[in-house]
Amino acid sequence: MRVVSNTSPLIGLSNIGRLELLKKVFDEVFIPPAVAKEFGEPLPDWIHIKEPKDRPLVKTLMKLLGAGESEAIALAIEMRADFLILDDLKARKISRDMGVRIIGTGGVILLAKKRKVIGSVKPLLEELSMKGFRLSDEVIRILLEAAGED
Repeated sequence: MRVVSNTSPLIGLSNIGRLELLKKVFDEVFIPPAVAKEFGEPLPDWIHIKEPKDRPLVKTLMKLLGAGESEAIALAIEMRADFLILDDLKARKISRDMGVRIIGTGGVILLAKKRKVIGSVKPLLEELSMKGFRLSDEVIRILLEAAGED
């Protein structure tokens, strides 16, 4: 499974020491250059940086979204990625309207449990919250219920 990630999932997972979940859950992880720049730290070599070719699309998206989100959406479309890992609600709506399949950081954690990479979702969601990563109470409830941890 090939995915493209935006910046916030990388930061969130990195802040709790779980960036490797992406490698364990997905076959290939790609990010555009703007996301690498926004992340601001060296990335593991299994995260591939790829420039989106459709610059007009990126420029159009940048009228509504940030550079990282715009490039990530364009790259996901070009690569026909299985998922775009994205948390921002406005960017998620735009992506879905463009036919891109979305998964959020919480969804990645849930998928990691379903694939038996981790044993429990709740401790990671709590860690994310303690590190300032915002997930609504409703999203947390849905994730815990889906994980059978409600």
